[in-house]
Amino acid sequence: MFDKLRRNLLKLIPKRKDKHEDELQSDKLQFAYFDFNDFQQAIHYKIIDRNYFITALTHRSFLKIKSNPQSIGIISNERLEFLGDAVLDLVVAEYLYKNFPLNEEGDLTKFRSILVNKKFLAERAKNLGLQKFLLASFTAKRSIDEGYDTILSDAYEALVGAVFMDSGYESAKEFLNEEIFKKLDVKWLNQFDENHKSRFLEYVQAHTDFIPEYIVIKEEGPEHNKLFTVEVSVNKRSLGIGKGKSKKQAEQEAAKNAMNHLDVLEGMGLTKRKTVA
Repeated sequence: MFDKLRRNLLKLIPKRKDKHEDELQSDKLQFAYFDFNDFQQAIHYKIIDRNYFITALTHRSFLKIKSNPQSIGIISNERLEFLGDAVLDLVVAEYLYKNFPLNEEGDLTKFRSILVNKKFLAERAKNLGLQKFLLASFTAKRSIDEGYDTILSDAYEALVGAVFMDSGYESAKEFLNEEIFKKLDVKWLNQFDENHKSRFLEYVQAHTDFIPEYIVIKEEGPEHNKLFTVEVSVNKRSLGIGKGKSKKQAEQEAAKNAMNHLDVLEGMGLTKRKTVA
């Protein structure tokens, strides 16, 4: 199938007329002599059906040829991108659910948005060298060099879709585990974590035998526009005060302020007692 497609495309390569036409010809030759061995090594995945991956790498700008592209079996990566986007969302959601057990739904949603955004995926694509294999027009490739992330991020999602179609969900999950999660610096992800209560609780429980206590010390304003002031303490020692339009918001702010004063907690000498076996 692929060899027939390659032969058909070679017939469509136009004679050189100008610089743009020469670039177009070069793009088509890139497809005709595509090296799957190099590509497999780059993505660290053994390909079963090559057609899925050619589709994943084909940007719609590449299809500007004289004949009907679909007549020789060439389509853009947009449908695979749609599929890969859904697979990526599920795999990332599963990873976050299992690896961040103390975080609430809002935090997990935020983390997922970080791991599937265009800039992050474009960086992962560059890490694989995907731009070297991408089948796109000269103009599209130039936009990548100028920092336009969408083409590469879309190709990365399409690649995930291709792996899924080629060998199933578990293979797609393993691919993402190798390419993203094993290389992910959790500390980098934690910097986006605004669940200060969770972080403060983890720290206090890891270093003392106490848990933080939150008390509303002041309420201001009318019922429809309340302002709450909350104090957080450990072993009756105040460590932070926060304000917010809700109690939860004020508690988060208090915990955030407490995290900035961990030296006070450490100076209290509340070391965790060793358990006797």
